[in-house]
Amino acid sequence: LLAIFFLVVGLEIKREFTVGRLATLRSGALPVVAALGGITVPILFYLAIAPAGPLAAGWAVPIATDTAFAVAIIVLLGARVPVELRVFLTAAVIIDDLVAIGIIAAFYTDAINVHYLIASVIVTLLLVAFNRWGIYRPLPYAVLGIVLWVCLHDAGLHATLAGVILALVTPARPPAKLHVLMAQAESILQAETRHRRDALMRHGPSEPALRALDAIHDRIESPTDKLLRSMEPWSSYVVLPIFALANAGVILSLSVVETHSRLMLAIIAGLVLGKPVGIFAASWLAVRFRIAVKPEQYSWRQLAGAGALAGIGFTMSLFIASEAFPVPADFAAAKIAIFTASL
Repeated sequence: LLAIFFLVVGLEIKREFTVGRLATLRSGALPVVAALGGITVPILFYLAIAPAGPLAAGWAVPIATDTAFAVAIIVLLGARVPVELRVFLTAAVIIDDLVAIGIIAAFYTDAINVHYLIASVIVTLLLVAFNRWGIYRPLPYAVLGIVLWVCLHDAGLHATLAGVILALVTPARPPAKLHVLMAQAESILQAETRHRRDALMRHGPSEPALRALDAIHDRIESPTDKLLRSMEPWSSYVVLPIFALANAGVILSLSVVETHSRLMLAIIAGLVLGKPVGIFAASWLAVRFRIAVKPEQYSWRQLAGAGALAGIGFTMSLFIASEAFPVPADFAAAKIAIFTASL
């Protein structure tokens, strides 16, 4: 199910970087650099505090952000938060989560089935070819996305990668013949106005005109927008709640806290301190050395507050912890730490 979530967030970030507010090089560089800082510093915090041995394998737990929770909180603040800051936070935490999936595939995967891995590469290349050939109907991408999910799963990799790959190869720009399609729509409306002026004002366009306009709209809308419109509600209201409920069971035990205090402290420090420090410091350095530009609509203080929201690990940190800690007691301690830090 998480493959659906990562497909949605991947489509959102691709749209922002191709046709959205982050389409220019320097504006897009800021959330990328901030995300890298928000990944590196929590890892350093964790490795400096966590005990050596098997528990060191959880170094990736504090790097992830629960995108839905972080963005929902900043949206609840309403007009007090500039749209540009909301876009920055969304982009940064989505990049966090995409990197986290890559880390899971690289470091928390057991045996690899080479045959299915080769099949996954072939399907991915075919998806890239669809993009290059200008195929704009979402159905071919959806079908091959399901095939890719099966191949990655049977290859031994995390099938959530299918959502990330599908998002990267799905076209986000309008079709190249946009001006032709717009001219067709305009001619239809002009014809309706000439021949049915009175009826048009009372009842709207005729049924044939509506069908023609629907067909034009279907060709104008990019596959990214179509998939987002149809899948975003499922991701937010079905996938994430199911995953959260499946992993939210926490047994508070004094013995777990006593025996895993350094592990818990490492996770809490990584999320509560490492995340905001890493995001703020990386952003400041990027602007200082002219790698990126910060929009004037929000202040450095507001950016620091957004960095603190990125420390809400919750579902994604739980996901990584479930892979990093096969021992139930270790996973239980990690759960307590993640919930504590996310509060």
